[in-house]
Amino acid sequence: MEEEPDNSTQVWSSAEAEPTSENLQELKGLPEIDATPALFENSGARIVLPSEMARHPMVVWLAILLFATGMLGLANGMDYIDGDSGLINHRNFIYRDTQNAAPGTAVLLGQVVYEDGSPAANHTVKVTVRDKNGSIFENQNTTDENGNFRIDGLNPGLQILLMANESKGTAQLVEHEILLSAKPPLSFEPLAFTTLKLTFPSDEAFDTEGDGTLISYVASEAENNTQLYDESAAGMYVMVGVGFSGLALIGMGATFLGLRSGNPGMLRTASILIFFTQGAYMSACCLGLVAFALTFALPKPRID
Repeated sequence: MEEEPDNSTQVWSSAEAEPTSENLQELKGLPEIDATPALFENSGARIVLPSEMARHPMVVWLAILLFATGMLGLANGMDYIDGDSGLINHRNFIYRDTQNAAPGTAVLLGQVVYEDGSPAANHTVKVTVRDKNGSIFENQNTTDENGNFRIDGLNPGLQILLMANESKGTAQLVEHEILLSAKPPLSFEPLAFTTLKLTFPSDEAFDTEGDGTLISYVASEAENNTQLYDESAAGMYVMVGVGFSGLALIGMGATFLGLRSGNPGMLRTASILIFFTQGAYMSACCLGLVAFALTFALPKPRID
């Protein structure tokens, strides 16, 4: 016969396993464990930042060269923006664009005012045009009550403008050399518009600057390259100057970052940016090329 399991033993074991108030008192805290030694120790090694690496003297001198060349690029950009002084003159660019322009495509719009700003009504404005074949013709108009006028059928380029005031019996005449713009390239507009605001001198100016009846600014304007022109026609060249100045500033910023890190690639990028900012400053272009070549000879940064 099979023996029956001893249930009394199991019941007794369960009873013994039940927690008592004494056992609960002992389980209120975790047992203390002996402190073990640290698993990691400081080896003394640390990450060296690029700015903490020793710079080769060649990096410093190259950065100085790039900064100097970048300043030339910035000056070149400001020269383009100004356009009335320095090496760059907007009139030269506009005149160059007129050389291949079709004759009769220039339109002169303008206003004649007195020195106090009031409009000069009923004044004659005449433009004397010298054609490329040597022929001369004149187109003229009279200002309205607001001093405005329009003259069509002119040739782009340098022409002579005459203003006349015949309201005082003896005519008072003023001559200027003006630069009529050509139509912008790739433009579908068949005509080129030039807008000028002209000031008619006072009676005192005719006595001090002329012979009482005629004041001619043509000779001085031609000599000093200060012909009257439409400043809006130079907008494209102003944008070029803004681009040159921006590239120069970015290039100098890249030079600063390259100097801190000693990274030849960053300095090479700076030299390329600065090279394309020089324009008419051809000597600075050469400096940009020299700086670009020197970046290939830079040693790698080292840790002191």
